[in-house]
Amino acid sequence: MKTVTDTAFVVLGALILGVLPGEAVELKLKWQPGKRYVFDNTADSFMKMPLPGQGLIETKGRMVLRVHNDVSAHEKGTKVSHAFDSVRMRQEMQGLVMEYDSSDPSKGGGLLGTVLKPMTETKFAVIYDKKGKMVGFEGLDDVQGADQLGMGKEELEAMARQSSEFLPGRDVKPGDSWKSEVDLPMGELGGKVTIDYTLKLENVVEQEGRKVARISISGKTKEGDGEGAEEILKTEVKEATGMMLFDIDLGQPLEVATTILLETGLPAGIPQAEGAPGKLPIKSVSVAKLVGVEDLKEAASGSRGESKAKAESTAPAPAENKEEKRARRKARKAKRKAEKAQPE
Repeated sequence: MKTVTDTAFVVLGALILGVLPGEAVELKLKWQPGKRYVFDNTADSFMKMPLPGQGLIETKGRMVLRVHNDVSAHEKGTKVSHAFDSVRMRQEMQGLVMEYDSSDPSKGGGLLGTVLKPMTETKFAVIYDKKGKMVGFEGLDDVQGADQLGMGKEELEAMARQSSEFLPGRDVKPGDSWKSEVDLPMGELGGKVTIDYTLKLENVVEQEGRKVARISISGKTKEGDGEGAEEILKTEVKEATGMMLFDIDLGQPLEVATTILLETGLPAGIPQAEGAPGKLPIKSVSVAKLVGVEDLKEAASGSRGESKAKAESTAPAPAENKEEKRARRKARKAKRKAEKAQPE
């Protein structure tokens, strides 16, 4: 007689999500005055750059930002102040590694420190109307960031806009889709690329008594984007995919993950030197996660550790991904098979 004792069944059973009926749900960004929303934003980039006599050299980088979003009432709706609690970045190219960590003095020098340190002292605010749509900025013109490394004023504005632009701000049923245009700044050389996104509400699941919307994301370069504009390099989005997990009651994305594959090179009609590389591939992977929601009074009390613990405890856990769901189903089948094998 074979018995099943794997405790994974207990854990997986606790993670079971019930798919809700195809009812309409409101996909609208909500901010509650008096609260701090803490997000971790991670951006990974992979690029093959040409070096004289060495061909294409692969470079990769990772930037991690912890952003505090403090919410207060505003005459137009709500005001969300953005501040960087921590900034980290690591770049690798042909064995050369550069690192910056705002919380680690030993990693605060060099080029990355020069261009990233001002970000830790930068604050700006976003104004939202009562429908959850962005209507303006305050202090963004004063932002100093690593423009040459992909995190300057335009990049911060695009990051702030994304969640708002991805949501339709209305009731949507599972299976419904909607369109959105999002700008992807490419720094001094590439200008910016506008991506035409199609988003679709795949389903709504229930997790620990909360409704979580699972939204698929796909996109491509906007037709005619960049035509007539003066640019040094021409960048094209080959593929853009992603997924959003949105807490309907909280009115906030629990996680937004996107993967963008691009090609950049000289615009058509410009002669290219003999032996020069053609299109250069770039891969960008971005993940934004809500890691906590806390009361601003507690955050201002100076009890940082207690406040952080509260934030982590109040942040809803993300819903299952595809791999977890497959593992849960496999475990349930194995459990039923084992139970049938038990003697009467």
